[in-house]
Amino acid sequence: MQFRSLIVSAGLLLGAASPLAQADSLRLGIGEWATGQASTYVLKAVLEDAGHQVDVSSVSLAAIWQGLSVGELDAFSGAWLPVTQASYYEGVSDKVDDLGPNLTDARVGLAVPSYADATSIADLSGAGETLGQRIYGIDPGAGIMALTEQAMQAYGIEDWQLVAGSDAAMSQTLKTAISREEPVVVTAWSPHPVFADQSLRYLDDPKGIYSSDEQIHTVVRKGLAEEKPEVTAILDRFQWTLADMQGLLDANQENGDYEANARAWVDAHPELVATWLGQADDKVDGESEIESESANQDD
Repeated sequence: MQFRSLIVSAGLLLGAASPLAQADSLRLGIGEWATGQASTYVLKAVLEDAGHQVDVSSVSLAAIWQGLSVGELDAFSGAWLPVTQASYYEGVSDKVDDLGPNLTDARVGLAVPSYADATSIADLSGAGETLGQRIYGIDPGAGIMALTEQAMQAYGIEDWQLVAGSDAAMSQTLKTAISREEPVVVTAWSPHPVFADQSLRYLDDPKGIYSSDEQIHTVVRKGLAEEKPEVTAILDRFQWTLADMQGLLDANQENGDYEANARAWVDAHPELVATWLGQADDKVDGESEIESESANQDD
């Protein structure tokens, strides 16, 4: 019932967000968190360089999955699977196509600064007074928030407060606490800039509520491959690593100019971008043909 209500609300949100993009443009849903912002604007730059018009829709996570399922959005590069966004995916799995992971070294969970005494989520039940019985999270529709509600029940801290906010608000709360060496618990995921510039560690999760082996997938609406095969091929080839992404995450954290940073990143990584565009294979094939012709002439 809860998921169904989210989907109904999501449809209203998506419809109210903005007029539908032109039919010949590619409509990307964006996840308003670090990796979502990075991948979406990188893909926008790459696809525009390939001659395609791209529109980015910033709506709730539930609205993104609903939009994909009814064809109001074309693609989403921020699907955390198999656990974090499982409830969203399972609700529309027959109406979307999963192109597979674009990043494999991902993780979600609860985290604390390195100076905190707690080492496991199980330790939190005895540390409520010290930690103010609060866990600082992000937007209430995010998959990690639903997992955290499950974890609070499983570990006997359901009387704690899960504070909803945003990625930016959570990051600022964490930054402030660390600057004062105060105890704090946050919902966390990696890749994320907070793991690069803060002394942060995950709490052990002996009950296995969270996933330590998450992947970030690219998901598209049904029919996109038939209607826009070139676009779908680029989306399908889009894969990178934490090392590829880290500089972009840092730049976004520093100035928040996601689109300009993505453009600079794309310009600085022509070889990787070429693999997404399929140009690397073409180059290899072309070089093989030239070598073959040269060999024939020598004979």
